[in-house]
Parts: sequence; C-alpha cells; structure tokens
Amino acid sequence: MSGCFAWRNNLFVHSRAPFVMKRISLFLLLTVGLELMGARSAAHRFGFLGPEIFPIERGVQGLRAADLDGDGKMDLVVANNLRSRINLLYNRTGEPVKPPVFKAGNVNQLPPDARFRIESITAEKRIASLEVADLNSDGRPDLAYYGMPKELLVVYNGKEGWSKPRRWPGIDGQANPAALQAADVNGDGRTDLVLLGAKQLSVLRQLNDGTLAKPEELPFAGEAKAFQVVDLNGDKRNDLVLIDWDSTSPIRFRLQDSSGQMGPVARFRMGGLRSYRGADLDGDGKTEIVTVAQQSGRAQVHHLVSRPAKALAGGLKRGQLLIMPVQQTESERRGITWADLDSDGQMDLLVAQPESSLLSVRFGRAKGGLAPAVTFPCLSGVSGLEVEDWDGDGRPELFVLSRDEQQVAVTRRLENGRVPFPRPLELQGRPLAMALGRLSAKGKPVLALVLDRDGKRFLQVRSHDGKVVTQALDESYKANPALLRFHDTDQDGLNDILLLAAFEKIKVLRHVLGEDFEEIDLAPPGGEVEKPVFSTADVDGDGKAELLVARRNYLRAVTMVKAAGKGGGWSFRVKDQINGAATESRLAGAVELEAGKERVLVLLDTARKALTVCARDANGVWAARENVRLPVANFNAIRALEIGGGKALALLGSNQVAWMALDGNVLELREVDSYETPIEDGRLQEVVCGDVDGDGRKDLIFMEQEEHHIDIVAYDPPGELVPAQRWRVFEQRSFRNARGGAEPREGLVADFDGDKKKDLAVLVHDRVLLYRQEP
Repeated sequence: MSGCFAWRNNLFVHSRAPFVMKRISLFLLLTVGLELMGARSAAHRFGFLGPEIFPIERGVQGLRAADLDGDGKMDLVVANNLRSRINLLYNRTGEPVKPPVFKAGNVNQLPPDARFRIESITAEKRIASLEVADLNSDGRPDLAYYGMPKELLVVYNGKEGWSKPRRWPGIDGQANPAALQAADVNGDGRTDLVLLGAKQLSVLRQLNDGTLAKPEELPFAGEAKAFQVVDLNGDKRNDLVLIDWDSTSPIRFRLQDSSGQMGPVARFRMGGLRSYRGADLDGDGKTEIVTVAQQSGRAQVHHLVSRPAKALAGGLKRGQLLIMPVQQTESERRGITWADLDSDGQMDLLVAQPESSLLSVRFGRAKGGLAPAVTFPCLSGVSGLEVEDWDGDGRPELFVLSRDEQQVAVTRRLENGRVPFPRPLELQGRPLAMALGRLSAKGKPVLALVLDRDGKRFLQVRSHDGKVVTQALDESYKANPALLRFHDTDQDGLNDILLLAAFEKIKVLRHVLGEDFEEIDLAPPGGEVEKPVFSTADVDGDGKAELLVARRNYLRAVTMVKAAGKGGGWSFRVKDQINGAATESRLAGAVELEAGKERVLVLLDTARKALTVCARDANGVWAARENVRLPVANFNAIRALEIGGGKALALLGSNQVAWMALDGNVLELREVDSYETPIEDGRLQEVVCGDVDGDGRKDLIFMEQEEHHIDIVAYDPPGELVPAQRWRVFEQRSFRNARGGAEPREGLVADFDGDKKKDLAVLVHDRVLLYRQEP
C-alpha cells in the first residue's frame, strides 16, 4: 500500500500521495484564480483544505448532519441501502485516536480518516428518504425514514440508545430522496413529519406529549415531485413549497395562516427546473428561492414580492389566482359547489367525497380565505349538491343527490356548527338529476328532480309545503341528464326547466301557468354538444338573460321563440355569437361581469388553459380583449361570487377549485440575480446553502455534475451573486470502481471541527468527503 500519514488537529489522518488532491487553496490559486482575474470575486474570503475521506458503500444517500450524542460536535448520517443500514458517523474531533486498521484482501483500499467513528443501525428495508430531527421534543435528534415496501419508520434517540422503530405500514409515499421532511407545519413550536405521496402530503403532527399523531392528508392538485417547508413571507410561520420539475408552473406554494393551516395554492409560470432550494440567504426572515433552469442550466435567485394587480377590463383587475386542492376522486361526477351554508354572508366551499361517504365544508372568512375543512358523514357517491333556503326561515337547506344509493336527501347546518346526516326524501324512482330554483322571480324555491322508473323518465317538482307535482316525460327520452337547470328560455318572465345531456337535444320544459310543463326538444345551434355546460348572459342589454350554448370554440346566445301562426313550433333563435381567442379554443362556460361603464364576458377556455375577456368592439361585435393564462386546465365551470368582501371569478373542477380576485395585490417571484458557471461543459445540478464566509449571509454551493466540480457563489447585498471558489472533486480514475455519472450528488454545510467556521461535506460515489475551512 502506498501513502503517507500525518497528525492534524490531534487527529490521525492519511493522505493518498499518488492521486489525492492537495490543499484546495493551492489548487484554486493555480486554476480558478486565473479564471477570476478581471472579474469581481469572493474567492479571497475563505479557503478549504483537501478532503478527509470516509469510504462507506456504493449508493449511499440522504446525507444529514446533527449532534447525535449531545457532545456539542456535529455528526453525520447516511442511508446505506447496499447493507440495509443507516450509517452514523460520530464526530471524534479532539479525542485521542488509534492508528487506522487496514482490511486484508485489497491493498488499494484505504481506511477512512479518523475524524468520524462509523457505526450503524439496521434499517430493514431500502430507504428512499431520510430525515434527522427531534420528533419527541426531548432535545435529542431522532431518525425518520421512508422505504420500500411502503412504510414510514421513526427510531427515537433515547437515553439508553436507539429505540425499536415505530412504524406506519402502507402509508403512501414517493420513492425519492426529497419525499420526507421534518418541520413545524402548524406554528406550535414542535417539529412535525411530512411525507410526499402521489396525490397528497401526509402530515404527522407532533402532539403535546411528544408523540406523532395519525397521518393527516393534505391533498394537492396535479403532480409534485419534491417539497419544502420554509417561511416565505417572513411572518415566522412555515409555508409549503411544492415542486414539479417539468411543469410550466414548477413552483407553487401555500402560505400558513394564523390558525396554523395551509392556505390555497399560488402557482408561478417559468421554465422547467433541474433543482430548487429555498433558504433565507440575507437573514431578513424571508426565504429566497434558488433554482437551476432545466434547459440553460442558469441559476437564479428569486424573491417573493407583492405588487398591485394589473388592469383586466374597466375597473376590474387581474388579481391573485388561488387554487384549493380537494380530496381526490376517480368518480366522473362529484358534488361540489359554493354557497353560504351558515348564513354569515360569506361563501363556503362544499365538496362531496364520493368514495369515503363524507361531506367536506370550508367555511368562508370575513377577511377572505377559507377556514380549515370540516368533514361530516354523508351519503356515498354524491354527485350533486344544492343549497337554498327552501322553507323560508332564513337558514339554507342542503340537498344531496347520491346515484350510488339512489337517494336525494336533505340536511342543514345546526347552531353548534354540525351538519347532521342527510334525511332521505321519499321518492318513487331512481334520481338522475337535481336542481333548486324558482319558477318565477317572486316565487318560492322548489326542488326539481328527474326520476327513472323502470326505464321511463319523470319530472318531479317539490315544494316545502308538501306539494309534489310529477309529470311523465316523452317515452323516447332515455338520456341521463348531465345538468338540470332553471332558466327563462322564452323570456316570458317565467323560468323553465332545462335538461342537458351529452349528444342529445336540449329538452326544455316550458313553464305554463296552471298547466303541465310543455315538453320541447330543440337541437343545439351548431350541432350536438359533447360536454353540456350551463351559462347565461344578457348579451344585448335588454335586461333579459340569454342561454349560452357552448360548442367547440364559440358560444351562441339563444332564446326560444315560437313561429308565427296557429300551430307554429318552437325553435332556438341565435341573438349573438361570442368566439374564443383561437380556433383551437374549447369553451366550457362564461360569466357576465360589470366592468365600469361596459359589460364583459369572461370565457373559460379549457384547451388553451385560459380565461378570455370579451367585450364589444367599435362595430358592436364581441371580441377577445384579454387572456389570462391558467396553470391547469381541468376546470369545468365558471361563476362570479364574492370572497371576503371582494369580487372574484370562481372555477370548479372535479379535484380542485380556484378563484381569481378582481382587485387587490398579486404575489410574484421576482428574479434578483442569476449565475452561469464558467466551467467549460459544466452542468449545475444540486444546490445547498450555507454561510461559508461568515458574513451572516448564506452562500450557494452548487454540485456541478458533468465535470465533477464544487462551484461556490457568494450572495452579496443587495442581492448579487458573486463567484467565489470552485474546484474539481475528482478525476474518474481517482476512485475505485468509479463510473462517472451525476457526481457529486449531495452536500451540506456545518462546522465539523469546532473552529466556528462552516465546513462542507459531500457525497461522492461510495464515500463522504469532508472539506474543512482553512484555519
């Protein structure tokens, strides 16, 4: 075996004379220093010594640092999947050491440096993600890890040693290193545990007694491949950041409110990302967002800022768009609606959970936003929700339609806040569709139902006073209506009842005073409709709303008219047409808004993922004026409402809802500075943050994985990225069995030798490299 040995800082270390890197400060002087001449540099502020090397096993991952044994020295933890173990590297700085022991059988295999004593505990599975944190508030860091087969385990660091694992078998989690994090998610000062799953986050809150509660699911819409819990806005409450690397809006966040709950989701459009890190770089209490662009490899630092909303139309503004994920469902239809269920003047969000037989209610708040979801038992398979003060006592009733249980039931919110289990109505037939409405402007609310009896369809209209009117529909009508709605189709002052079904004629049940409903079947203008939607607007300003029939990229405003003469039939008359912004547009509804002195229509364009604002041009033609891009497309309805006293546009979908304020301020990620590595053919990948120069601001340490460098960049006021130092971590031949690849792959910054200067630990191939700062 070749090599030489020396004593450094009371520790026995050895150097690899044939190929080891010498002092990195000398390396920088000869190579990097020349690159930085003539440009501003922070290279003089600090220097690192050559690496102390700690071989473990191939594929080690999850590098973490903590004082495991309470001796005041920072230790290291890594997951060793080759041996199904967790390796604990106990820091022995300042302790007497023994000469290294060389293993027989491989003369080229060197022992680890002496700073760390390597021990291990059995993991029993392949670890996907690993965390080290105090999870029972006893002052000692514990181990938490998620692995395959799916299971979350916590090993407590007790006075007598490591405990047996506490297990959560079968919990859904992603098999990636970014799937597990320990953080205070509700502002109670205790560290919680959060696991990223396929469609939700599982939050295990730490209770007063130091135990972890049953996992609470926090759903998210779309995809998320990583997350972080950080304080974005400096309110001393941790917020939630979700990352989807390849999305057109890869960064989204949820701000924690004063009750400790995560609010709705704000999303930000930018290109795809290679990596992300949130950290308070300048010490102002607010987290900066560091990203590396997927295509260009350019690193950027962003601030979260608030700005006034831009003009949309008239006095309307393009306010903040917020998305509220709801419990995911595979059901084609689910009951979901906005309504003031508790009669406090604020709109509440009601969402049925078809598979779990629950009703979720988020009550509106006077200052805006929604309270945490409260769930109540309900019928299973609920596909429809309707809310109206049916009996006129000032408190609204809630009607639910369950196709699974073939029932319509009613309930209401009690004074104590509870929503009792719905009471079924006595029906003769299987309910297919439901709507609450009025048959005239001054009429009392009625409940309209479409029932199936042995293949025949019936309309039933029920009043609170017990009156029930049932009318058989044409025997040829076999459709299952997607929508049942009240609308004055012929503009005679009486509301009719509309039945809308895919690829079917529109069935109008015309309201005739003192008689049965007149049953009229009319073909939609333009042809069959695949996905029926219901929207109305007064397009000609005569004070009467027209029905808006959506087909492909246009809406046609129609009324129902009767041909002149005795026996004349009914037909739709097109009064106007409103086109989407492009030929490929697919419109899923519209809403009419007052915008100063004019009225505008806002179209929901699902194909282009946009809201299109239309107004009449100088020729009186409805034309697209503005487009607001949406981060997601799976909405199927739009309506106007007030949230927290302000006007908003609300969007409804099966697995998420959203609303865009029409005033106020908007949050945005604003770029502060950017950096491109000067390393030829270099590829910045992972980034970690730490104050290596001791100026009170965190610096950026990039893992450059094509040419295998560490690239350090200082963050100077007022927000400037200044190149500092960089060095090549290894030549491929320097490591036994090295295969190149994405190296170095992980790193962290901490003081490992007790000199009050931050050192750098890096994972490369099968080993940990420790770069200490120069004395």
